[in-house]
Amino acid sequence: MFAWRTAVKPLHMLLLWSVWDLQQHPDQDSDMEVLDVRQPGEWAGGHIQNACFITGSEFPQRFREIEGNPQIAVICGSGYRSSVIASFLQYQGYRKIVNVLGEMSPWKETTFPIAQA
Repeated sequence: MFAWRTAVKPLHMLLLWSVWDLQQHPDQDSDMEVLDVRQPGEWAGGHIQNACFITGSEFPQRFREIEGNPQIAVICGSGYRSSVIASFLQYQGYRKIVNVLGEMSPWKETTFPIAQA
């Protein structure tokens, strides 16, 4: 980051949500897409109902499947992959992107609904 800043490259902010923010938001915005970028085994172990599933490794070839300009909440298993994918989406021109903090682990610790594959 130091080299990026000293080269006067642009910086963009990435919003961060908790699982509580995510759980409350879908009811308020029907134009939101939850994007799950975990591996197939992780997805099969439980995921958010109606989430779009594209693994991180497939994403560069499949990101155009996200049509329109929805609010996109990116989630993974640890936070690393979702941060990378959210940054990639920003680079591609998507502007309403959030990274979900804590990822699927805290979601599973709540009473929020979990869908099975």
